[in-house]
Amino acid sequence: MQEDAFCGFSPPANLPKTAIFGCSGFIGSHFLPFYRKIHPDCAGAGRRPAYKNVFFFDLEAPDISGMKLAETGHTQALLLAAVSEVALCESRKAYTRKINVTGTLELIRQLAAAGIKPIFASSDYVFDGISGGYPDDAPLNPITEYGRQKAEVEARISEIAKGNCAVIRLSKIFGLRKGDGTLFDEMARILAAGGTLKAAYDQRFCPLLIRDLLEAVAGLQAAGASGIINVCSAEKWSRYDLAAGLAREMGVPASRVERASLDDILPGRPKNTTMETARLRREISREFTPIADCIKSAAAPWRKPDDL
Repeated sequence: MQEDAFCGFSPPANLPKTAIFGCSGFIGSHFLPFYRKIHPDCAGAGRRPAYKNVFFFDLEAPDISGMKLAETGHTQALLLAAVSEVALCESRKAYTRKINVTGTLELIRQLAAAGIKPIFASSDYVFDGISGGYPDDAPLNPITEYGRQKAEVEARISEIAKGNCAVIRLSKIFGLRKGDGTLFDEMARILAAGGTLKAAYDQRFCPLLIRDLLEAVAGLQAAGASGIINVCSAEKWSRYDLAAGLAREMGVPASRVERASLDDILPGRPKNTTMETARLRREISREFTPIADCIKSAAAPWRKPDDL
């Protein structure tokens, strides 16, 4: 985890002490060091422990007893661990359900029994993607197995935790570091190698920079927010427009970004998962980084020296 992902800002001083489950993944690997700015001994858990006070944790057989969370003053837990590969969820439904649903719900039960508030990271894939513009309380209608698994946890978490819980519903989260493997890095790598990038003009979502996600979630926790909250940018982008903008900033010919339908690239995926952020705006007051600025920053390390 690189410190410059949150250089110059810190969580609010009243951030509850929070355990991070899934700190081996991209998002969790940013939350753990960020939250340790306020609570240096906050616990992390993941399948590839890489930090001090990080526990090996397997959602196929969840057991938090050895973490002693309540005894060490933890009052909340951020649940970021999951099998997030949509294709894998389709091809191995029983295996991924054991982790994303059965194991996650058992973890929630254990946390609730210990008096710890679970904060579950859900996905815009709980929607069918037909209309877009989904509010926080929109009816769920997933069309993928991954979305169905997330929707089931959303539907059951409040009963298990007796209302002492939160759901943060995310869209595409990305970073700006070359080589981080996220949205723009994947696109830039293809373009920089001389390849043609096929991008869906009809796939629309609300991407959010990882730094903005850190601040938003920390702000929601400090405000005592519960229930379901869409946490994403207010900007609505198609994948094609993002790719075209990145190519332009990299100095790559526009012809190298091919406009296509999502039906021809990844059939069966929801097309328009844009979400509204009314509740997020009520709970915290801040502006997110403009996506156009993110595109420029993401393109910079990929431009050739004579293009600068």
